[in-house]
Amino acid sequence: MNISKKTLIALAGCALASASVSMAPAQAQELNGWNYAIDSFDDGSGPGGTRGTDSPYEFYGLAIRETADRVYVGINSNLGLGGEYHRPAADDYIHYGDLFFNFTGESLANAQGQSNFFGIKFDEGNDSDVGVGVYSNVTTKNVTATNHGWSTLAAHDNWANNGGTASMGHLSNSTQVNGDYYFQQGSRDISTSISSGTFVGGIEMLDGGSLAALGLNFQSVDAAVPDDNHTFGFSFARDLMVDGDYVAHILAECINDGLAITGSLPRIEVPEDPTNSADVPEPALATGLVLMGGLGLLKKGRKEMAEA
Repeated sequence: MNISKKTLIALAGCALASASVSMAPAQAQELNGWNYAIDSFDDGSGPGGTRGTDSPYEFYGLAIRETADRVYVGINSNLGLGGEYHRPAADDYIHYGDLFFNFTGESLANAQGQSNFFGIKFDEGNDSDVGVGVYSNVTTKNVTATNHGWSTLAAHDNWANNGGTASMGHLSNSTQVNGDYYFQQGSRDISTSISSGTFVGGIEMLDGGSLAALGLNFQSVDAAVPDDNHTFGFSFARDLMVDGDYVAHILAECINDGLAITGSLPRIEVPEDPTNSADVPEPALATGLVLMGGLGLLKKGRKEMAEA
């Protein structure tokens, strides 16, 4: 695992450096076990020049929580699961792209195909080349051309900053890691979707009520985030991913908005098996010791009776 805590702080700091004082907080915030990233509320672009809360693609927040055996993901957005009807799109709908977890400590371009680069497909109808589930050894592709989308994240940012504030949550388009831009900068190049990967496990979809019962509350971080009608998510087994620090991101297939979050999945503690303890004899050995002790007492008793 190559990403250090220092790197994560630096990544989040880049987002803060480019953030407006008036926008929702970009720094990591943890409440009730959830790690939150809150986006700008006016950088989602939509048809007819709509922006922010009026855009069907506005992303408000992304949150992640881990327990000993599960990882939970919550998303708050105007974009519904199943996509938004948009006739110019190749399949008439623009969906969520996939959620990527990068544990490599490298840029998205350099993370391609590595065992600790993961992707999760949760929107069944999207344009990735795999089925719903969690994948390792992921390679990515860009589907903006077939979804009537922006050619680059920089182009989207230029539009967003003309009357609003471009944001990617904990990161920005200009964030760098190890001297490279974290997000790809080429035309139709930024990672939106899974191209290939090794399937490692399934996911369980969760609605807003189920997530609220687990303590998720975007409004506790920023009261302007819409209510739970805009919230959904999913969970997956903790042991499907490696330990350590990660950068995770998700984009609409048209990259009309997106979010990134930095965090850490702690080491999985495996409880000791008490049967392997040197202090507890194996059952067969314990039985043998009892029998040997009993035979000794029996012989001693017979000897004393003979002497009497």
